[in-house]
Amino acid sequence: MKWLKRYAISCLIAMFVIAGIVGYVRPGKDLRVDAIVTMAVVWPIIAAITVGTCIGEVASDGWDAEKTAKRLEAKRLEKS
Repeated sequence: MKWLKRYAISCLIAMFVIAGIVGYVRPGKDLRVDAIVTMAVVWPIIAAITVGTCIGEVASDGWDAEKTAKRLEAKRLEKS
């Protein structure tokens, strides 16, 4: 990932965290409008990036169902 993309993602995550902190600091009170707007704008972007990254990793590496089934079966046998 290029530095600019990392920087942009870091800013989105920071906005999400800061809006959460604003809500945590003011329990029982109405949330400030800027925190509401920030959360409304940022969370879908972060969710899309997270899901897209996960799907991209699976798609690029490939997913072999037989290998996964064998690995899970071996784990199950180890536990019993």
